[in-house]
Amino acid sequence: MTGNISFGEVVFAVTVGILLILLALRYAARERVSMNDAARAKAPGRFVSLSVGQTHWLAEGPDSGEVIVLVPGATLPQWIWGDLPSKLAAAGYRVIRYDLLGRGYSDRPGVPYNSDLFDNQLFELLSALQIKQKVHLMGLAFGCPIISEFAVRHAGLVRSLCFIGPDGFGVHMSKGSRLFMIPILGSFLFSLVGTRLLLKRIDDYSTDGALKDWLRVRYAPELEFKGFKRALLSSVRNMPIHDATASYASSDSRLPILVIWGDRDRVTPLPQVARLREALKRAKVHVLPDVGHLPHHERSDETTGLILKHLAEAPSA
Repeated sequence: MTGNISFGEVVFAVTVGILLILLALRYAARERVSMNDAARAKAPGRFVSLSVGQTHWLAEGPDSGEVIVLVPGATLPQWIWGDLPSKLAAAGYRVIRYDLLGRGYSDRPGVPYNSDLFDNQLFELLSALQIKQKVHLMGLAFGCPIISEFAVRHAGLVRSLCFIGPDGFGVHMSKGSRLFMIPILGSFLFSLVGTRLLLKRIDDYSTDGALKDWLRVRYAPELEFKGFKRALLSSVRNMPIHDATASYASSDSRLPILVIWGDRDRVTPLPQVARLREALKRAKVHVLPDVGHLPHHERSDETTGLILKHLAEAPSA
């Protein structure tokens, strides 16, 4: 027996070492908090059990008011709407907001997070809340393809649409981000670095330092809940965030549509006007100067005014 170590043994030892390091990192980066009754006891609002999963929802405004449903984006839950719901409620509207499945205090079912899932969640939520009238739908970014597709599938339930910085016109993905799209490997990598990347991504939301600090404080605890990153990655893989123009064009042919977009939006950058108009020929488009991804925070009064004008001009029930 000699003291020489073969090349194969070195490769094996290095491989094992790398695997152990990756497993240690995976353990350290794990989601630690279960979405259970104890966690939900801290939540505002109410819960309703749907066939697609328990859904967290809140309502403001008079029961007799026209109904507005706010659908949040891919990463941040219903609290991202800030004080917009209370402003709309003060104007006499019944405002309902909820957490998408996989986010906030809603369930995280082990299913593909695709258009069918989110459509069913919204449809069943309206049914469970016994809303009989047509509703105004308002989406932020990722929420826009959801409400657009809902309007196509359930035209008789929708009165108007409002898109704020909508997804579906192309989302830039770096070479590193494309690795997350690879089955198994992508899920493992995202579990390792997803928390850091998502918190870093807050920098793209706005140039307002105070707003970004507020977002980080609210968002960091969300990343601790089990199933969030899995749901988010599945959503990015299965939703039409790169091209929802066919759905937008179909909804545009029938309904009043308002589009609000910040010209400094780095999360869902403003597309070329020709592409936007190709999908939304009839929509009223307002591009706000020096505004990022969250115009309802960054230019609150102006955004609220545009929305209230849009709602007032929509056909009555």
